[in-house]
Amino acid sequence: MRIPSLVNILLITSVGFLSCQSFAITNIEKERTAKSEDGWNGHIRVNLNGKTGNNDEAELGIGSHIRWNNEQLKWLNWYSRDYQRNNGVLSNDETFFHTRLIHNHQQVIATEYFLQYEQAPFAGIKRRALEGIGVRFRSWFKPQTEQKESSGESYQGIGIFNEQVREVDLGRTQVEQRFRGNLYSHWLYQHSGERAVSTSVTLYVQPDLSDIDDVKALLQAQVSIPIVEQLHLQWKLQSNWDSQPPSGVSKEVHETTMQLKYSF
Repeated sequence: MRIPSLVNILLITSVGFLSCQSFAITNIEKERTAKSEDGWNGHIRVNLNGKTGNNDEAELGIGSHIRWNNEQLKWLNWYSRDYQRNNGVLSNDETFFHTRLIHNHQQVIATEYFLQYEQAPFAGIKRRALEGIGVRFRSWFKPQTEQKESSGESYQGIGIFNEQVREVDLGRTQVEQRFRGNLYSHWLYQHSGERAVSTSVTLYVQPDLSDIDDVKALLQAQVSIPIVEQLHLQWKLQSNWDSQPPSGVSKEVHETTMQLKYSF
């Protein structure tokens, strides 16, 4: 009897650490390039976790990703709220909202407009709000055909956004407002057939337009390689850079994950 969902055996190794870093860059490329039917679609999540005993823990999380699109427009919306208590004491309370409207003028160029709001008081962020615009263009496209098993595409982008931040650093509340540039590059390559290999690389660079020494960057890379028909090796890398982070926060945060997936 076939099990409805694939059973995966996962072997995961992580290097470095993953923490809630202030002002993390949001990568929406996976959802932006995803193929979906015209009209409304998306998903909603609810997480409930509890633990009693030596330590009482309670976690509550809700989130959604709702999108609407047609041939010319794509409207993407994310919302999440995560709440945690340990022994009756609030230990985490995060809110995130992002909405983005993308207007496809041609097959190779699109303009976009976005708003973002977030709160993470336990990470020092009392409030962070973004308003921005940008333009993206497809710089390379190789469609898959019957004669060619390989395919790929790449997108480049440039934009600007206004960042308003209210943060706590060393016990003092600071309010800042700045304009940042947004430089972006995304590459995707796939090879189908018996040895299906896929790889993608995404890079964001966001300099402060009034202070060239203040730069934030995000790099995400992924490779999936088949070992045999039912066994795949996946490798992921994520690196965050912040040249002027809050006190006590590292300028660099790197995470790498290796995953061996067996399906039957």
